[in-house]
Amino acid sequence: MRQLDTDLEKKTGLALADFDVLGQLALAGGELRMTDLAARALISRSGMTRRVARLVDEGLVRRADTDADGRGVVVVLTDAGVARLTEATPVHLRGVSDLFVARLNQKELAVLKSLMDKVIVDCTFG
Repeated sequence: MRQLDTDLEKKTGLALADFDVLGQLALAGGELRMTDLAARALISRSGMTRRVARLVDEGLVRRADTDADGRGVVVVLTDAGVARLTEATPVHLRGVSDLFVARLNQKELAVLKSLMDKVIVDCTFG
């Protein structure tokens, strides 16, 4: 995982954890409450607050008050965030392929394919 993070950041300037945050937002339709985003990304709320602050500074996400009660904070994926995620996704997928999939033999790949055929993966964002 460390190599995957290093390679992604070197090639795109986006840390793997930031990629995850942007991806979680995209999968959720473009926005999530801060607490839900932290839970999905498996990070503490305080850690997510710091990460989101950096992503806001980069213009990849923005914060908004929730319409429901005004107490919570919603993190919203920006157009720039969608573009950055779209740019980084092929790099990330190549890294996963090189670092994980390439290590499997043909029999293992057949088993993996059989398992993955049961899962629908949508890698489009925006």
